[in-house]
Amino acid sequence: MKEREVVIVDGCRTAFGKKGGGLRSFAATELGGICVRALMERTELEARGGMVDSLLAGLAIRDITSNSIARYISQLAGLPYDVSATFVEMQCGSAITALNHAAWKIKMGVSDIAVVGGVESHSNLPVPFATDLTPYRQLPAPIKQHLSPFPEQDTSMIENSDKMAVVWGVSRQECDAYAIRSQQRLQAAYKSGITGPEIVPVTVSATRKTPAQIIDKDEHPRPDVTLEKISGMQPIFAGGVTTAANASGTNDGAAFLLVMTAEKAEQLGYTPYAKWIGGAHAGIRADHMGVAASYSNLKAAAQLGLRLKDFDVFESNEAFAAQQLAVIKDMETSTGETIDQSKWNPNGGAIAIGHPNAASGARITMFAMKQLEKIGGRYASISSCCGGGQGATAIIENLRR
Repeated sequence: MKEREVVIVDGCRTAFGKKGGGLRSFAATELGGICVRALMERTELEARGGMVDSLLAGLAIRDITSNSIARYISQLAGLPYDVSATFVEMQCGSAITALNHAAWKIKMGVSDIAVVGGVESHSNLPVPFATDLTPYRQLPAPIKQHLSPFPEQDTSMIENSDKMAVVWGVSRQECDAYAIRSQQRLQAAYKSGITGPEIVPVTVSATRKTPAQIIDKDEHPRPDVTLEKISGMQPIFAGGVTTAANASGTNDGAAFLLVMTAEKAEQLGYTPYAKWIGGAHAGIRADHMGVAASYSNLKAAAQLGLRLKDFDVFESNEAFAAQQLAVIKDMETSTGETIDQSKWNPNGGAIAIGHPNAASGARITMFAMKQLEKIGGRYASISSCCGGGQGATAIIENLRR
């Protein structure tokens, strides 16, 4: 069987809202349904004679509406009943993992057209309760959920970020400078059109006290923040380097991509942005989680025979500034190569735009493919660290050079 090429036709996302912000009344699955429906309308897939055969959707935490996440999104979006829907969970790397699995599925010849992405609503998180702590009585008791079964590794992600700063010699000053850079680059991306046009307007219905509202702008960015303002902030944990200003937010949002075979894209008259050429996942200790993207990046590059110098764009989800700087230093140490910082998240990242966990991987894929088009570059690496000690990476090649 001739090897099938996998291409990314387009993508869209909702605005990324603040926790308790404009999207607070929507469940994660509702945002997903809105986003996927808009993706179908924007790409005119049905009008062109195409039909989605599978949807893969990620969620990192929990949904308040459904425990059949992908299927619920598929049906809300109006996709046909015969479209299969698969839930993917790899924490912040969920959408990247959904892309990789869809690509592998397409390459194997069991899918032709797929929708992939992720959703998250920190404004609408159900609280889990255990009902078996009092034998036979079914009395609910709040429970704590864990990222590792080993107590010594079951640390918060902020503690993990601070730990990586110690291991890799990342200073507070470096973290704050990185955070300001992210904010500034994002503002430039809005002005250049790298981001903005892909946002799907979400209508918040009117109430007796408030008129209907359209949410179509990201709520997390702080364009006026300065290094002077954030350098005086207290770290979240004493002695650490991580503050609210150099960490990603807890946000609401959804982001999805339309992927298919190159042959199908040609038949339907599309000009795809990029070709998916590979992907990899890696696992490490849970309390070293932050640096795991380095492992998956290098694993994916090695599988394709690529070196760091071959990449024109590195899109890596900004969980924390310290975590990102540790990933960069680990990749440079492991390869002996130096990464050009102008290529690393060139349009800003989650520290500025926000981080609806499972949606971020699809968002950074859109940033990567549009940046490649803008600069005429060839390869981009798309990655994220994942809670529990994993890294997820996809590698794409520009088709609009």
